[in-house]
Amino acid sequence: MDTSPFHAGELAIQQRVGVREQMAGAGAAGVRDHMPDQHRQFFGELPLFFIGALDEAGQPWATMLVNDAGFITTPDARTLHIAGGMLAGDPLQGQLRVGAHLGGLGLVPTTRRRNRVNGVIAAMDAGGMRVAVSQSFGNCPQYIQDRVQTPVATAPVVQVRRTAALSAEDQALIARADTFFIASANLDAQAGRGQGVDVSHRGGRPGFVRVDDERTLTSPEFVGNFFFNTLGNLLGHPRAGLLFIDFDSGDMLHVAVEAEIIWDGPQLKAFAGAEQLLRFHVREVVRNVGALPFRWSEPKPASQVARTGSWEEADRAQQAAALTRAWRPYTVTEVARESASVQSFYLEPADGLGVAAHVPGQFISLRLPGDADAGLAARIRSYTLSDAPDGRRYRISVKRDGAVSGWLHDHLAPGARIELLGPGGDFVFEHGTRRPAVLLSAGIGITPMIAMLNGLLVNGSRTRHRHAIHFFHGARNRDEQPFAEHLQTMAAGHRNLNVHIRYSGGDDGEAGDIVNWQASSGRIDIDWLKTQLPFDDYDFYLCGPAAFMQQMYDGLRGLNVADERIRFEAFGPASVRRDAAPAGSVIPHAGATQPAPVRARDAQRVPVQFARSGMSALWDGSTASLLALAESKGVVAEASCRSGQCGACAVGLLSGEVEYTRQCSADIAPGQVLLCSTVPAAGSAALTLAL
Repeated sequence: MDTSPFHAGELAIQQRVGVREQMAGAGAAGVRDHMPDQHRQFFGELPLFFIGALDEAGQPWATMLVNDAGFITTPDARTLHIAGGMLAGDPLQGQLRVGAHLGGLGLVPTTRRRNRVNGVIAAMDAGGMRVAVSQSFGNCPQYIQDRVQTPVATAPVVQVRRTAALSAEDQALIARADTFFIASANLDAQAGRGQGVDVSHRGGRPGFVRVDDERTLTSPEFVGNFFFNTLGNLLGHPRAGLLFIDFDSGDMLHVAVEAEIIWDGPQLKAFAGAEQLLRFHVREVVRNVGALPFRWSEPKPASQVARTGSWEEADRAQQAAALTRAWRPYTVTEVARESASVQSFYLEPADGLGVAAHVPGQFISLRLPGDADAGLAARIRSYTLSDAPDGRRYRISVKRDGAVSGWLHDHLAPGARIELLGPGGDFVFEHGTRRPAVLLSAGIGITPMIAMLNGLLVNGSRTRHRHAIHFFHGARNRDEQPFAEHLQTMAAGHRNLNVHIRYSGGDDGEAGDIVNWQASSGRIDIDWLKTQLPFDDYDFYLCGPAAFMQQMYDGLRGLNVADERIRFEAFGPASVRRDAAPAGSVIPHAGATQPAPVRARDAQRVPVQFARSGMSALWDGSTASLLALAESKGVVAEASCRSGQCGACAVGLLSGEVEYTRQCSADIAPGQVLLCSTVPAAGSAALTLAL
């Protein structure tokens, strides 16, 4: 017998996002067929209770029952008794019957506690209804806004409005909402233990539900418990019921909808924190005016919503996505010291436009003005974004190490203006991979790793990557290590993260009682790494000084780690020389999204002459760029992309034509090309480079 608490729709969603295997054990343990004692006590103290059920036409509705505390009792661990509580004018009034499925949710905003219970109505009489429990499980406090409820002295006067579309007043309520509830169902016979009705909470920043028009709404789905009860139901049974509450007036707005799941597209990419979108097509609207005998205080937002977006920001982000190749003014809004030599700079647009969405690991470029007093000409430097996107600003973290970084430390105070280009870059975490990941960094190479970790490990304990993440970082000493406290907090909250810091200056020690954190003295090298990892099928991510990355790359390849399993940080593919590939094979790219080079058997063959060195080569598509071709022939080419000097590999193109494989930020002179990002153009004659 299949003992899984999940039905086929929930399993399909789990499979799509790569968590099915992990949830098999977690679901069986977390979803019970009875209520634990703490849940029974919790339900018995509630003055309100959310339910989801179907009307006679099979339409799900979400609503709230209200009564004196104690109106919910649990005669035993498998029975829930509800004594009334349905308000006049409720769309489910008169619709519940014996044998009907019912989903229940108890939620206390002030403590952010919530517990779920689903079952079947076993009996109904004047004293209420008795529910035979089929599923009981707790939910974490994510996205719940803290509100204090106060009873009103006068009894509400029933006024119910039924319409086929959202009125202007309805739309205004939804547009400012920070909370709603959604009921969905799967009553298929083959659903097994997962059969039933579910009611779930959704929360975000005000404006997280978009009113597209009077009959259409769009809402983001954020990281949750990976049960996917709602999405799993909607996959095969798209009807749903939404409940919005006017916490000021006591109105309850019930919306019957048909839902569709949106898995990709520019709207999803632009909405910070969204994993999917749900588009709701309105079927019927019931507004119960002033129905609730409560009013609520202004909310204290849930901490998790700080890293999520709104539709206003998402719209602006989509506009900004078309401007990533244009220089734009940004204002420094905050400066934070991360270590003795590293400062973080928070940057927000100064032109009234939005922040283009980015993927953790990508970089931006800054155009620094000339400073005659400091002897600096105008420069362009590229810096990795050191935080996951939040839809409102960028963060870079810069080590004082030279004239340019020193200028940033000395001049970028809050209120300062600077020009910015991007974001761009290919060094990103492979989405959906089911392999453990190893992140290896040294020095300021920690920045893309922190961005990746912040994007993967969210909301205190949730993870977007349910496999092990091993993070190794090398620093000179504790004073030179940025983000130390932040890393300890993440390690303490995420069991799949293992952190090991190596101090080449001799520091040693542990991070208190955090079992998945270690610190030791010495350098990170392959021999030491072999003592820490049983080498298996990992994905490796490298970032740090060029010598460090080359050493780690060569060492990993020497241990037969496949080339395509090794990614490295570079603002062009210039920092690490990859192994030469056999003729006819593809050399994998440095990042997850960089276009792969053409297979040699399919590529055109173009003679390439290096004029200054007197060397020649034949381009056949077996190298990723003209820079890689030059290096394979021993031609010395300047390439300092990793240190932020985008444009260092620019050389004159004396004959022939090239095309770019990626976006680069450098301003180069007419007649020059960037070797790191160019290949011979289709149909080009022989190339001659001033190198």
